[in-house]
Amino acid sequence: MLDCPHMDAIVLVGGQGTRLRPLTTKRHKSLVPLCNRPAIEYLLAWLERSGIRRVVLALGQDNEDLAEAFPGGRWGTLQLSIVRERERLESGGAIRNAVRSEGIEGRFLVLNGDVFVDFDLRAALAAHEEAQAELTLALYEVPDPSPFGVAVLDDKQMVTGFVEKPPPGTAPSNLVNAGVWIFEPHLVDEIPQGAVRVEETLFPSLVGRRRRVLGCVFDGLWADIGTPQRYLALNRALLASASCPAPSAKVAEDATIEASAIGPGCEVAPGASISDSVLWENVTVCEGAHISSSIVANGTVIGPGAVVEQAVVGAGVTISAGARVPAGTSLDAGARYDAPNEG
Repeated sequence: MLDCPHMDAIVLVGGQGTRLRPLTTKRHKSLVPLCNRPAIEYLLAWLERSGIRRVVLALGQDNEDLAEAFPGGRWGTLQLSIVRERERLESGGAIRNAVRSEGIEGRFLVLNGDVFVDFDLRAALAAHEEAQAELTLALYEVPDPSPFGVAVLDDKQMVTGFVEKPPPGTAPSNLVNAGVWIFEPHLVDEIPQGAVRVEETLFPSLVGRRRRVLGCVFDGLWADIGTPQRYLALNRALLASASCPAPSAKVAEDATIEASAIGPGCEVAPGASISDSVLWENVTVCEGAHISSSIVANGTVIGPGAVVEQAVVGAGVTISAGARVPAGTSLDAGARYDAPNEG
């Protein structure tokens, strides 16, 4: 099996995380916690296990919190480099900028920063070489491909077409673009100038000209964490029905915690219950409060007897005693949610 110690990886982390708001109002989407670890650490750990040695983080504008958390240097065995955008570049411009800024000369890997992946990269690289592909797209089979870009393959696993977000029941396949791509270096010169997405320009152009674009279907775990619903679903998968309280979290003996991640500095009072939820750092859950199937960002206070179900709660929110937050509610950072007839 091939190793890839000399192949660089570019992680595209320039987006603003708009689909994840209000969770990303005050935090980069790559820093949202998965079982109390920043999401990007799972990507870095996978790249490290796969034999990659250098990772280039392609940062966008206003990404200072990510730059502070991962400023470059060493991360385990990885060498981290930071490349910043001076203007909005989209995926194509970001790839070109990273390659030229860091002097990448050989074959390289590109990953979207808002995905979780765990598969055999070495096997994908071997398939890429065997097929003499110019570009290989990692593809993952999902039950409902309608929210994603779908690839169509021939009997040799070469990509023959794409359909972007097909209406339910109309997709030509269930294979979605997993946001992991192996590039041959000459393709950088074929990316159109300006702020362009390679998914909408380079990829269909190559397929339309019958260039060698391989679709590598993989088994393993994959998730797009671009929305609160998908983010919570991934936490569920990683927890596997267990719970993950941080060592510094304080949980009362008679509080009930089921299949939930409880972040550092959280305090859960007696009689409180939390199920199928993710609590970020320094969340206070007062006596008798109930949280289920929800995401609660850092610094939030859930008042005594309050009920939060199937909600997304931004940072620094205050939910008053006895309040009931209905399913589907999204509370902006710093908001206050009162009980009926209060305030």
